[in-house]
Amino acid sequence: MRFTVPIILLCLLLVIGGCLGQSSSSRSSMTPEEAAIQQRQAAAADALDKAMQLYHDGEFLEPDAAFEYLDEAIELDPTLVTARYQRALLLFNRGSVDEALADVEAVIKVKPDHIKAHFTRGYILQSRGDYVGAAKDFSMVIGKDDTIAEVYVQRGFCYASLDRMDDAIYDFSQALAINPAHRDANYHRGLAYMALGDYKAALYDLTQALTLDSQSYEIIMARAATSMKLKRYDRAVSDFKRAIVIEPNQSALYALLGEGLAGTGDIKGAIKAVKKALLLSRAENNPEMAATYQEQLDEYLALPAPAPKPEE
Repeated sequence: MRFTVPIILLCLLLVIGGCLGQSSSSRSSMTPEEAAIQQRQAAAADALDKAMQLYHDGEFLEPDAAFEYLDEAIELDPTLVTARYQRALLLFNRGSVDEALADVEAVIKVKPDHIKAHFTRGYILQSRGDYVGAAKDFSMVIGKDDTIAEVYVQRGFCYASLDRMDDAIYDFSQALAINPAHRDANYHRGLAYMALGDYKAALYDLTQALTLDSQSYEIIMARAATSMKLKRYDRAVSDFKRAIVIEPNQSALYALLGEGLAGTGDIKGAIKAVKKALLLSRAENNPEMAATYQEQLDEYLALPAPAPKPEE
């Protein structure tokens, strides 16, 4: 029994020695090339970490410095997905679309199921007018995660641009089911309904969009155009007046206001509005538009004067 403890210790030493020997052997078996690669990967990770330390609340506080760190990281390790993706976003924001696309595609090549990279590539392709390619990327994202309203909106915009209005309306509706207060989903679904001639549905969506963004010139004008189609001239006049407050020097707005006022029966107001359009077009030295407004004005001037209101 007196030899039991030393024997156990001897066995433990042999086991530990064997493990240490294996570890040492493993390290010594690394080739110089492998050691260099490991060092480069470590340096790349360090450069990426420095870049991401500048990232707060969805943006880089010092974009130029971050860009340099990301460049360094990618040069050291071209397969570093996070560095590639972040550099792509910086490149796109700088207007370097082709370079951004190259980085995003490199990310997808390394990691085909990178959802953010597919969304970003879709957005880049959309900005270049490749709506078919963009829709494919957005579809891939939806296939992985169907809870992101913005992806439906972007794919819906692609479908609308491809004149696939029913598909676009479906996507905008899916986005609104996720987020009823999505301004662009309401606005673009309204435009899609307009394209299909469903002006009542369009008016509803555009009104919803306007409650979410009351100073949007584009929404105001779209709703005014829809109201004109529905012959709701009072509402159209109200929207044209709101648009004029935002863009007071747009001659076309006064001509449209005149058309709306004529629809309400206010010929005097229509004449006044079109005269303003005519003056602005002449000041802009735009004879073509001036001729159009003159025809509109002549049409209103030729109308019989409204009968005087009976005295009470």
